[in-house]
Amino acid sequence: MSPDHLLQRSSNGLRVRISGTSHVVAHVTPLLPAQKLRQTKVLDSLNELSKLGAANVFTSALRPREQQFFADLGFTLHEELFLLAHNFETPIDFPTRPSRKFRHSDWGDLLKIDNSAFPQFWQFDGPALAEAISATPRTRIRIDAQDGPAGFAITGRSGRMGFLQRVAVDPHHQRIGIGRSLVADALQWSKRRFVRELLVNTQTNNSRALSLYESMGFIKKHGGLAVLQWSVAS
Repeated sequence: MSPDHLLQRSSNGLRVRISGTSHVVAHVTPLLPAQKLRQTKVLDSLNELSKLGAANVFTSALRPREQQFFADLGFTLHEELFLLAHNFETPIDFPTRPSRKFRHSDWGDLLKIDNSAFPQFWQFDGPALAEAISATPRTRIRIDAQDGPAGFAITGRSGRMGFLQRVAVDPHHQRIGIGRSLVADALQWSKRRFVRELLVNTQTNNSRALSLYESMGFIKKHGGLAVLQWSVAS
């Protein structure tokens, strides 16, 4: 199986994505509840990835029950995250800045903004951005339109659950309300579609993002999330 084929493949209850051109880092996302995953099948996927040259495999952000499944396979903690939720029981803000729909010609700008806004591990490449956009049946992508592309938000919906998949603002344009306005747009869109809870996660050391979300009515959920890591050497 070629690496390019694997990039597009979901099997053994996992979606797999290999980052970069060197194919040494892979990312796996469980597509089934932890109780339906099979250790032997997941180990088959890990062995397949190692044969393709992936020295390190990282999970998506996992809930505690999922974390235990992967820990039992030898995965170790890479980073903990806060998981926050908005239940729409309090008034929500309205956007204060104009935004517009995503156009295909914006693809390069979105990657540039994202790479400038996050540490290297969390930066999106093309496949990661595509995965975030296609993660839910319904997706809204908004781009700040006041001074050219300086920030964007990706919001997804599955039934009555909403997911703020990504909020990224160019560091040269931060602290002027772009992020707040984009989050407000995500909340308003979700409310119009009768979403009962909008979830977002952020790094535990990202105090600026945490302060923004909490000031807009998001509340930390118990347990949080974590990204786990598996290495061929281990």
